[in-house]
Amino acid sequence: MKNMNLTMLAGLLGVLYFILLTLVFSAQGMQVVAGVAYAIISLAGLVAAWDNFRDRNNPTWKTWVGLVGGLLIFVPGLCLLLGNGVLSLTGGNPSTLVNTLLSVAAIGAIYLLPIGIMMCLIAGFNRFYETLRA
Repeated sequence: MKNMNLTMLAGLLGVLYFILLTLVFSAQGMQVVAGVAYAIISLAGLVAAWDNFRDRNNPTWKTWVGLVGGLLIFVPGLCLLLGNGVLSLTGGNPSTLVNTLLSVAAIGAIYLLPIGIMMCLIAGFNRFYETLRA
């Protein structure tokens, strides 16, 4: 049995990210700090996806929900990183690839990120209550 519930931790970090984004980062105009927090939550999504992928030999609905939720958290951050990287390599000239990656990142931050956070919270809390019952 694992000691840490990384899926629940990723979901809780996502909730903390949205609370801080709404109450602190946006109100104070802290775009750089919001970007760093977005990178941290993206890495937490990758860790949650990897943690659930390791349980593929004993798959349950919690494993699949946690895996998909972690990937939904991770993909927008990866697209943002790749889009900005390609944009800086091309000297600031946006190409179709850059526009596509940054569009996926923007749409993902609006829709995919909250859905992924909810999926991680559902799977993580169900695993938590399962360990409490055992």
